[in-house]
Parts: sequence; C-alpha cells; structure tokens
Amino acid sequence: MSQESPHDMIIRIDTVDQLFNAPEIDPLSEKPAVVLGEAALSYTVRQALSQGARHWKSRRLVICLPRDQISSETQSKTVAAVRRYAAVKQDDNNARVRISRQRAWVALGVAIAIAAVALIAVAITVNTVLASASDAIKGLLAGIATIFIWATVWNPVDRLVFEWVGPSMENRILRAIALTEIVIETEAA
Repeated sequence: MSQESPHDMIIRIDTVDQLFNAPEIDPLSEKPAVVLGEAALSYTVRQALSQGARHWKSRRLVICLPRDQISSETQSKTVAAVRRYAAVKQDDNNARVRISRQRAWVALGVAIAIAAVALIAVAITVNTVLASASDAIKGLLAGIATIFIWATVWNPVDRLVFEWVGPSMENRILRAIALTEIVIETEAA
C-alpha cells in the first residue's frame, strides 16, 4: 500500500463492480458510496465537482479494495474500464447537451409564436373592446400579457443559455480522471 497524498481522490469500495453499479444502500458501511447506494465513480465525480477539483496533474485516483478483490489483472482491467467509462460518459453528456439545445430551439420557436399571438390579442383587445377603458385597465392587461410572455419564453432561453454548464463541468472532471494516474490499493485494515 503506497502513501496517500491529500490531493488523491480516494474511492473505497467492496468490489470493482461498485465503481460503475450502485450497491444496495447500507448505512452501516464506512464507504460513502455504499452508504448512499450509489455507483462510486459517479459519487466521486460529484464530490470533485462540489470541491471545484483542479490541479489534476498532482492527483491520483486511488481505488481501495479488500485484499481478496485484487488480482494480477485488477489494475489493468480497472484502469481501462474507468477510462472507457469516462470517454463514454463524456460522449453521453455531449449528446444530452445537443438534444437539450435542439429541444430548446424548438420550444423557443413555439414560445415566440405564442408570445406573438398574445401580443396581437392584447393589441386587438385594447383597441376594440377596451378602447374606452381607463389607462390603468389597459396597463394591467399589458402587464399580465408581459408576465405571460416572459414565463412562456423563459424556460427555452434558460435551457439554451445555462443547461450545458453542468454536463460541461462534469466532462472536465471526467477528462481529468481519464488522464490521471489510477491506482488500486488494498484497503487499510
């Protein structure tokens, strides 16, 4: 067992499978991902995101396993699997962003069409039915229409402008994990 650095990302699991597959929830475990019943690599990526993990050149990903789970092939197979997972997850995140943007553009088009209809309806109503109404009533109707239009357009614009941020940040961590040194160690007794 090598000396762990304070910069190391430590993953403590019972089997290599728990890196990628969620185990059953076990609040009696000492291993955070097992306590939560979550795949350890996903848990680790989220923890790295929450800590703003940087400077990956000085970091290692240390996977601590029970001695009986480590064989001569464990290191090479696990490193290859982590790198493959990181690459595929990045591709999946990129696809999710592309799909989200496509849907947001369609939704924005629909929202703009609805907004145009609402503006035309308000203009017609103010100039015909409410032509003799007070300016306060006309202003109230215009205000309600403005809020309706804003609410209709907000979600597509929000998705276009901000929804890519989370997957992009996750991809930054995944790229770093794929390039960092990955070490399998026997867990401390």
